[in-house]
Amino acid sequence: MNIIWSANSSNSLRASIPAFFVLILSNLLSVPGAQAADDKFTLSGFGYQDYRMANTNIYEGADSRGTWENGIFALVMSANVTDNDTVWAQLETNPSQPTEFTWAFLDHRFNDDLSIHLGRIKMPYGLYNEYIDNKALQLSAIRPSSYSFQADMVHDAYQGIGVDWTWKSLFIQLMEGKIYTPVNNGAITDAFTGRDRMYLGTHITWNSPIEGLRFMFSSWDSQTEDNTGLSAKPGLGPLGTETRRMYSVEYVTDRLDLKAEHNNHIVPPNSPHDSQPIANCWIDAAATVPCMSDPIASAPSNTTVSWYVQAGYKIGPWTPYARYDYFVADDSDPGDPGSYQKEWVFGVNYKIDANLNWRIEDHIIDGYGLSVATGDMAYGAGDTKWNMAATEINFKF
Repeated sequence: MNIIWSANSSNSLRASIPAFFVLILSNLLSVPGAQAADDKFTLSGFGYQDYRMANTNIYEGADSRGTWENGIFALVMSANVTDNDTVWAQLETNPSQPTEFTWAFLDHRFNDDLSIHLGRIKMPYGLYNEYIDNKALQLSAIRPSSYSFQADMVHDAYQGIGVDWTWKSLFIQLMEGKIYTPVNNGAITDAFTGRDRMYLGTHITWNSPIEGLRFMFSSWDSQTEDNTGLSAKPGLGPLGTETRRMYSVEYVTDRLDLKAEHNNHIVPPNSPHDSQPIANCWIDAAATVPCMSDPIASAPSNTTVSWYVQAGYKIGPWTPYARYDYFVADDSDPGDPGSYQKEWVFGVNYKIDANLNWRIEDHIIDGYGLSVATGDMAYGAGDTKWNMAATEINFKF
């Protein structure tokens, strides 16, 4: 079985990698910590490969035949330029995007409590958007809907400036710049973005007196384009403002992992959020076919809501976990199965060694709103009740 990294015109990395490469690479490169040279340069990495199959509907490429198209390999590098300045970068490749630096920035530390970042910065949003691709740090194989790139719930990074400030038990992050979205990341609305979009964000974490318990508030405002009914030619729509707000709580001990988050995404009328993506329509700058139809009749609202609760408990090398996940693209009509998607997720993680994990999980799903939001299915064409299964191997070094 192979991971096929597709060729592209930008001469990005392409190869055919056997699945057992994950195991070999982990054994060759696993060390206690990152590779270091005189504490000036460090190199670490991670990756994963999963297989997904759905019995009826389609979601992120998973259908009744299954798909191996979800996999990532990334290298994380840091270099200490001075005692107070560090350059960080992540080089990443996956089947749908060119190999590129997903983020790269300079971190200047004024003191232990205050630092500033400059460059392309991984967007802090919610509990784990900063390491959303590193599955070794997560509990489940398929991320909650609150972190769906294709449904335009989050973005990879922003280009600009960020400030980190620690004050007593509060960790405060302020961000300003432009949204950055990698080429072909699958988000239909982002494919229309022919100009930079403003980004202004806040990320506040309160570490409570109870060890392992923390609360988080994430917020960001940005700009979106109204491309309703337009062909796939970027930069044609007028700009409007969109907002996102996420509330998070987490309690983690040596054995127990509990998480819950609530996310709102509010956009202006007639934005791409209210438009119906055409199923299986892949957009690039040269595309000529329309990939967005008129707004669906049942979408007078402009608010997308998602939330989940998740629990895992470690028993030796095994960690069984469960999650309830809720998504609705149109909160004014939460009973429309083409708008909502409710999932029960049951799975188990097996730690093969300190750097290698295997997971298997089942999704019991009601509605297909995420399948519509990601463009995998047309509105009104899905089954209300369906199942999806996934298995994954992930590694870090």
